[in-house]
Amino acid sequence: MKYTLGLIILAFAIVFSVEPLSAQSEIQIRIVGGPLVDEANAVIPLGNSTYVVGATSSHADGTVRGYIVNYDADFQFAWSMLTPYGSPVEQSVDAWDNVPTGSGDLTVLSKKLSENDSYNVVLHTIKNLGLSGEIVGTIEVMHPLNQDPVSAVNWQGSRWAVGNVEGDGWLLNIDDPSSLEGASYMTWGHPVISEHVESASVYGDTLFVAGSTEIDGIMQSTVWAWGPDGNPLWARISPDTGTFGANVANDIASGPDGLVIMYTIEREDLPLGHRVMHLEVENGTPAAPVNASSDDFMEGCKIAWAGNQLVSLSHVDFETGSESDMFLTWLGTYGGYISSGILGTDFVDEPRDLTIDSQGRIWVLGVTHGFLNGSSSICVYRLDSIDVIPNISSVTPGLGIKNDPIFLNSVGVSTPSIQKNDHTLFPNPCSSNSSVAISSTTQWVWGEEGKAWSVYTLDGQLQKEGVSNVIDCAGLADGAYVVLITSETQVSRLPLQIIH
Repeated sequence: MKYTLGLIILAFAIVFSVEPLSAQSEIQIRIVGGPLVDEANAVIPLGNSTYVVGATSSHADGTVRGYIVNYDADFQFAWSMLTPYGSPVEQSVDAWDNVPTGSGDLTVLSKKLSENDSYNVVLHTIKNLGLSGEIVGTIEVMHPLNQDPVSAVNWQGSRWAVGNVEGDGWLLNIDDPSSLEGASYMTWGHPVISEHVESASVYGDTLFVAGSTEIDGIMQSTVWAWGPDGNPLWARISPDTGTFGANVANDIASGPDGLVIMYTIEREDLPLGHRVMHLEVENGTPAAPVNASSDDFMEGCKIAWAGNQLVSLSHVDFETGSESDMFLTWLGTYGGYISSGILGTDFVDEPRDLTIDSQGRIWVLGVTHGFLNGSSSICVYRLDSIDVIPNISSVTPGLGIKNDPIFLNSVGVSTPSIQKNDHTLFPNPCSSNSSVAISSTTQWVWGEEGKAWSVYTLDGQLQKEGVSNVIDCAGLADGAYVVLITSETQVSRLPLQIIH
């Protein structure tokens, strides 16, 4: 289906002739979602089930809510649930698979737009009841600054949330009641330089955080390390040589065979590519970077250790007339290329997460656009082992498609327990080359110019503002936004989704 020079690429499409069942069992795919936009953020395989956490607008009630899906031990859809009403926007980003109290199976890490006009960290503890899930506890960490969690890790015998707050990195011990009550997280960063966290990994008693630092307007990959006593060990801005333009950290993997960072680079006269690079655990000294891209668009996403080998996940577009796909690569201990394959459909596919479970199986999480009713849906792949990667093109994956019943009768069934918005946006989702109309559900008197509105990203960055009855979406990247519509008596907050 697709090929390129420089790397041997093995490809497949989802629709093939039927292969022997034994071949299908080596790689399976599950697609789940509803009629609108469903986003995937993290996949968490456990011993007896697998969780996927993300967000959805498919409930069709004008909100974006956290979306948790559970698959049983046989990788069959078991149940799904949404995070509770209480905010126009909530996104679940990651989860911890150990719940010390034993009252749940999973603690989901979310962020939601709250009454204090900031994005707050929210923790939902979920109990798996077999055919359904139940939230048995919820904690919200209130703070006036926007909190942007990205990773859930276990460190120093506790569970920690890692993320961003107003241009700095932050750590929050969720097992410390005083830290939760006072939102007393640890922050780091330069007072006049912006840092952004992307990923975190723990090996032994050392915490490694990967992100980027803005230096003279250019983003540079950065790694920070903390020791078992909670004190910082070192920080390294890498690479500092052999780069062209920005280089942005995507992920970091730590294990007995070393510390490895994946980062996306700008390339002169070429689209985005990515590299991998080893760092010394003791002081962050970098080894020589290894190019992991062909000359095509290959944006980095995730990297993980599989024994003493590496598996990387990237977003590719070979410009052969097909849409973009997820690209899985098998690398040697030091980043040398071994084999690769494409995970994708005939639609746009975007990677989100990569995990290797205790049995050596590879879990790949992504978003596929257009597969279920023209919507954006969550897709999950499971490969039996790293040895399956070279054979991806020669097997038909076991395919499961689920129009999630939680969305079948969603419109008008439930009433949000939040302040009623007196406005609607249509169409929503909307493409970036179109416009959204603002409608009122009351008889308010407006000026001839229209309504005062502003469009924000989920981390609070203003993108557009104006006074009109129509929002021009030109220039807005794909993703989720919040629209504030201001009247004399009320500020309405509405989610807006921009899609390809």
